[in-house]
Amino acid sequence: MKATDLIDVLKMKRIVGNLNPDLNIGKISQDSRDIRSGDLFICIDGTQVDGHNYVAKAVANGAGLIVARKDIQNAAAAVPVVYVPDTGKAMSLLANHFYGYPSEAMNVIGVTGTNGKTTVTYLVEAILKAMGKKTGLMGTIEMHIGDEVHKTKNTTPDSITMQKALRLMAERETAYFTLELSSIALEMGRAWGLDLDVAVMTNLTHEHMEFHHTMEAYAEAKKLLFSQLGNGRKNGRTKTAVLNADDETIHSYRIATAAEVISYSVKDETADFFAADIAYTRTQTRFDLVVNGERYPVVTNLVGLYNVSNTLAALAAVYAVGIPLEDAAKAVTSLTGVTGRLEIVPGAGDIGVYVDFAHSPDAMEKVLSVVREFTKGRVISVFGGAGEREHEKRPIMARIGTELSDHVVLTTDDTGKEPQEEIIAMMLAGIEKDNYEYIENRREAIQHAIAIAEPGDTVILLGRGHEADYNDRGSMIRLLDSEVAAEAIASRNQRLADNA
Repeated sequence: MKATDLIDVLKMKRIVGNLNPDLNIGKISQDSRDIRSGDLFICIDGTQVDGHNYVAKAVANGAGLIVARKDIQNAAAAVPVVYVPDTGKAMSLLANHFYGYPSEAMNVIGVTGTNGKTTVTYLVEAILKAMGKKTGLMGTIEMHIGDEVHKTKNTTPDSITMQKALRLMAERETAYFTLELSSIALEMGRAWGLDLDVAVMTNLTHEHMEFHHTMEAYAEAKKLLFSQLGNGRKNGRTKTAVLNADDETIHSYRIATAAEVISYSVKDETADFFAADIAYTRTQTRFDLVVNGERYPVVTNLVGLYNVSNTLAALAAVYAVGIPLEDAAKAVTSLTGVTGRLEIVPGAGDIGVYVDFAHSPDAMEKVLSVVREFTKGRVISVFGGAGEREHEKRPIMARIGTELSDHVVLTTDDTGKEPQEEIIAMMLAGIEKDNYEYIENRREAIQHAIAIAEPGDTVILLGRGHEADYNDRGSMIRLLDSEVAAEAIASRNQRLADNA
């Protein structure tokens, strides 16, 4: 794309230097290491690194144009500079323009909330796939383009990565795209330029206080998704906000959005989407979806009341983009499970072993309450406290874990460079019961928990879910809970066979 055509999207700009009208921009990037001859480098003043300090490197790599907020003339040398008031906002506008506004042609469903984002997006994708639709997904675990799977670094990527991925999806004729939108991403503007059809709120509980500092600021960050939704038409339909009537945010978020609201609830029969006659087994949940007095039977392979709520959110979202409720309700069962979300580790025989990503007090309480419902014997939980973030939730989670479990094996969880002795001391400060033991090595802790399990017991490994990269005192190693559990189950089965 011609540089002059690209920057024409920016209304407020000041160009310094000689901009060649024939300059073609091959790529735009905020990473000076990616810059090659003729590329556009955008200086982003991030939380860890200031891109303005890497202008010289971008120039050395061949940058043809630079977008900046601060004075960089000395480092830019002869390369022309476009000065703007906000390089983050400029990056989203430029990325969207460069990649041809790909989200405008898709049905886009954005999901935010503390817990449940991944499950809701996977449910939406599964329902749409069952309807024969071409889908894309982006979130915490991975990115999907149809059946292709790509790794992701963040829950929500920067706007350049987002628009580039959307362009690839558009070229594959993706019709429906669903993604997770974290509060940090929303506050940092990573969703700018994304043309949403539906915005979904799951719930708001204690999380990311190291970034937002207060629950009020956290709630305001989530609210941005709904205030940015707008009230125009897209794909022949008005836009929609899907809000949880069981969460306090519904009142302020309803006011914040100009879009039509669909509410959902597992408690309030007056909600637009309500779950009646809920029944659980160890591996499934059944309920009736009630909408406008009509009932639609739903069977899901996800268990627990919070997953009923997640299922309602997904059903409301696909309904908002035109999927008939009867078809959507039948399609829910096509999702067999979500990696690291109350994931069953197979082969355990007379015990149950699960892996879950729960790493906040609310999520831990919900998961342990669900496990308690279907466990005939003891609930044995394994968890730690992640290093270098949110110290205040460590004693709370330790208290919840010991109160809702029969036995707890405390261990580590991504210590980073923070001393594990300090982490465990904070956790122990919240414990009032004596039903726990401490095994520092997480692999050994998981092995021990499964080894001591008796018939009818459930072992639940909390905090890491799908994550395989483990920060052990600053060194990265591979440690995937489900893999360790599978090895421990095999050892237990062999021991039982030997003793038979």
